[in-house]
Amino acid sequence: MGFPKNPPRELTQEQWDLWQEGPLNRWALQHVADFIPTHEISPSATPYVWPEALTQNEEITSTLLDLYTDGLLIVKHGEIVYEKYFNDMKQDTRHLLQSVSKSILGILFGQLMSEGLVDPSKSIAHYLPQMQSSGYADATVRNALDMCVGVKFSEEYHDLDSEIQVIDRVSGWRGLNPGDPAGVRAFLPMITKMREHGTVFQYCSANTDVLAWIAEAVTGKAYVDLLSERIWKPLGATYSANMTIDDYGSPLANGGVSTTLRDLALVGQMFLNGGTMNGHQIVTPEWLLDTQAGPPIGSPLVEEVRKDRPGETYRNQFWITKGAHQEFYGVGIYGQYLWIDPVTETVIVKFSSLPIAKSAEYSLAHRELFISLSS
Repeated sequence: MGFPKNPPRELTQEQWDLWQEGPLNRWALQHVADFIPTHEISPSATPYVWPEALTQNEEITSTLLDLYTDGLLIVKHGEIVYEKYFNDMKQDTRHLLQSVSKSILGILFGQLMSEGLVDPSKSIAHYLPQMQSSGYADATVRNALDMCVGVKFSEEYHDLDSEIQVIDRVSGWRGLNPGDPAGVRAFLPMITKMREHGTVFQYCSANTDVLAWIAEAVTGKAYVDLLSERIWKPLGATYSANMTIDDYGSPLANGGVSTTLRDLALVGQMFLNGGTMNGHQIVTPEWLLDTQAGPPIGSPLVEEVRKDRPGETYRNQFWITKGAHQEFYGVGIYGQYLWIDPVTETVIVKFSSLPIAKSAEYSLAHRELFISLSS
């Protein structure tokens, strides 16, 4: 498909710019560590053993193929009831999460806020003096967590002049252009303010990278080590995950995690368990309730935030539906999902390699699939 099976660190500009797109992503999303530098996120010494009550459901195979599925896992009432792999993916294969990585950061911040290490009402510059002259300086941590920072940032993935493309380039996900900043954390302070913070919902991947920087600042530990010590090990993860890093050692927290279906399902089950998993309290019940409730009435987020997600809201790096079951979920471009239904006690994890980053058609098709599988 024009992408080497064992690619060197130095790829052509065309290969760097296209590996996320179909059909190259059919291979690449399962092999990110083969061509981008990564740091390991360590698993648990006492892995969680999933109860299984596997059933066959051949009726959905055609739908899964139409949605470019690489793997699907369904957990009901704490038991794995369905597990299916496509496109050479296996149970131990790590797959790029894209923006489901943001939801992992949200969980980490639930811990840091509950422990008093981070005050969500404090400004970004309070924790990061490096951002004092940036558009983020007077934005609060809460603004960043809920995606209502008023910075100039375009999330148009195929616009060559967009800020998201700059982040891709400086993080090592695309080939560099002349004059590009030296890494993610050289670019973040260059982002400028466009409007008052907290007034408009604006999905901005850079917010998550700023928050990861704050997590390192308040703990004195590397972001990947925080994910290992505070999330992956306590959850009972069986396999190591990994995180892409730029040439200066900084993580791409907004989308750079790769993990397995079963280990990501632990995150969803932890929510249904009231914040506990494998004998560990990962987050507090209070934080879970705050996340599931969504932003408070009067917030700029209580509105239609995306055309392909009508009526939904966003809190702590999670999407919250306004359906009868009040599902909440993490989602990444090209079809990555962690879907949690608290009413039917269902967790669905889906990894995909859609040919395009996002579309309303694909989003709605996934939503309909998950609701039907949760019933």
